[in-house]
Amino acid sequence: MNAETFSGLWYIDKPFVSRMEGIILPRLAAGFDPIPSHFKPAMAITPYDKNGEYSRARSYLRDYLKTGGGDVAVIPVSGTMSREGYCGMGNEFIIDLLAEAAQEKEAKAVVLKGNTPGGTVDSIEIFADAIKKFPKPIVGYVNGSVASAGVFAFSQTDHIIIENSMSAAYGSIGVLMVHIDQSQALEKAGLNVRIFRADESVDKAAINGIEPLTPELMAEIKADLNDAMTLFKGYVKRGRAGKLNTEEVFSAKMYNKTDAIKYGLVDRAGSLADAIKEARKM
Repeated sequence: MNAETFSGLWYIDKPFVSRMEGIILPRLAAGFDPIPSHFKPAMAITPYDKNGEYSRARSYLRDYLKTGGGDVAVIPVSGTMSREGYCGMGNEFIIDLLAEAAQEKEAKAVVLKGNTPGGTVDSIEIFADAIKKFPKPIVGYVNGSVASAGVFAFSQTDHIIIENSMSAAYGSIGVLMVHIDQSQALEKAGLNVRIFRADESVDKAAINGIEPLTPELMAEIKADLNDAMTLFKGYVKRGRAGKLNTEEVFSAKMYNKTDAIKYGLVDRAGSLADAIKEARKM
């Protein structure tokens, strides 16, 4: 893993990016794993095969059913979202949990309990589609703050309840890309770094932190960002059809509970118990 890993497209809240830069960039510069080990839950860093993943999903589902009173699975969506999980469980693992819940007779419904700044564009579509196609009632509960990729996913639930607190927030419907220009730092350090490519490999690692971005590359990046944003908007509009009442929410602003309800991003305020009750009623 290197700096380029963090230069792709992200559905993530910008203030979170700023906070994490102070942790990730110094570790990258020192040649360390960018995410400190104590930030990672054990299951996100333990290798397992397909069969092992399946048994783990069933094991976790049993615990999540206990949280919901035995018939509603309360599945957490926390930390930075990605396919395998930087600081959380990983989108693919939660998809496996939903597949288990769909077949488990004791699981009558699911509550997704979210507290996330968002994450990578990669895998968020399949996660959102898994929620949309889930055959049983599924409720989203905003446990503090759900931003960006979290909204992409949560918008596909049947009903969304936001925590009834002053600090609760929901939104940041937007997409960004972080590009780190290391050229001046390298020059200051007395390092003259050059990239050599095979004659036919003219586009190999064209976007990097050493060579300047050409106008063509910047236009390409902007086009990719706009395409990702169009996709994001489409999913939110599909999931909140008949409830969303303004285009203002697509400016990437975060909203408090009052405004999130007013604009139709969420349905109402309440507690986790209310979310479980709603899922059970549905």
